[in-house]
Amino acid sequence: LCSQKTEDFNSRQKLRGEELDAIRKAIEIMSSDAVSGAGEKHLPQLLQTSRALAQLRSGAQAQESIIQSKVAMFLEDQAKRYGSRILALASQRVAADPFVKVKKMIKDLISKLMQESTQEIEHKGWCDAELATNKNTREAKSQAVEELTAQKEDLTSTIAQLTQDIEDLSKAIQELDVAMADATAER
Repeated sequence: LCSQKTEDFNSRQKLRGEELDAIRKAIEIMSSDAVSGAGEKHLPQLLQTSRALAQLRSGAQAQESIIQSKVAMFLEDQAKRYGSRILALASQRVAADPFVKVKKMIKDLISKLMQESTQEIEHKGWCDAELATNKNTREAKSQAVEELTAQKEDLTSTIAQLTQDIEDLSKAIQELDVAMADATAER
């Protein structure tokens, strides 16, 4: 159970790290001055799609829309790759909202991921402390059981020895009584 929880914690931490990396890349793409160059650098698989869209649209609005769609596609791919609902939600938001809202949302997501990570780390620390305390208690109780068991065995052997001594002394007393009765009868 504990090892399963540790594995789950580690996988969630890894997923969170991957989500943060994907979001940082998206921010980097959106924030760069030469966005088309940065997009091609970080999103080479989307190059053909971006060129087709560039031919269909023109002007500053078209450029912004292309960038927005690149980021949305990138986040969607990352969401599928890591199986992250948070990145999928970010992808949907990027496709529908302007960049100002997206940047704010991404920063909020980063903040939320950091808080969740901190909470999980604190919980893991608590669990580890409890496991250590339980282990120490279990070891102390086991040692006490071993000592009591040894004491019980020692006392049992003492009782057996004293019982034997009582039997031997009872026989000796009977023999003395018989010898005394014989001696009294001879007088």
